[in-house]
Amino acid sequence: MSAPRRLFYCLVLLAAAQVLYYYPQMPEVVASHFDGRGAPNDWSGRNVFFGIYLSMVAMLVGIFIFVPRRSEKRIGFSLKIPNREYWLAPERLEHTRAFFQRQMIIMGVVHLLLAIFTVQLAILANPDQEVRLHSSIGWALGIYFCFIIAWLVHFRIHFSRT
Repeated sequence: MSAPRRLFYCLVLLAAAQVLYYYPQMPEVVASHFDGRGAPNDWSGRNVFFGIYLSMVAMLVGIFIFVPRRSEKRIGFSLKIPNREYWLAPERLEHTRAFFQRQMIIMGVVHLLLAIFTVQLAILANPDQEVRLHSSIGWALGIYFCFIIAWLVHFRIHFSRT
C-alpha cells in the first residue's frame, strides 16, 4: 500500500476518533454554519452535525477509493485526458492507471484534511461564550484552492506530454 493511501486511511480513522472523542463533550445544539466573519448563522443538533460529518467522510471514501477502482475496470477506461490514444495505449495503460489512482488518493487526502480541520474549528468554537469560528479557516481555504489549481496544472502537464 502506498504512503498516500495509508495516510488517507489514517485520516479516515482520525475523523472517526474525532467524532468519538468530541461527541459526548458537545452541547445538544451546536453552531454548525458560520458567516464570512466567523459568526454562527445556523445551528443544528449534535446528532445531525456529526451525522453529516460522518456521511461526508463516507462520501469522500467512496469518491476517492471506490470510484477510481470501479472506473478503471470499465472497458476502455473512459478517462477524458489530453493525448488519450497515447496514454491509453496498451503499453502505457498500467502507468496511466497508477498515475490516476495516485492522484485521486492525493486529492482525497487534501479533501479529508480540509474536512477534519474545518470540523475541528467548529468543534472548538462551540464551547466558547461567544461562538466564533477561528480566522485560520481563511488560510486553510486559500491553501486548499492553491493546491487544487496546482494539482490540475500538474495533471494537465503530465498528460500533455507524449
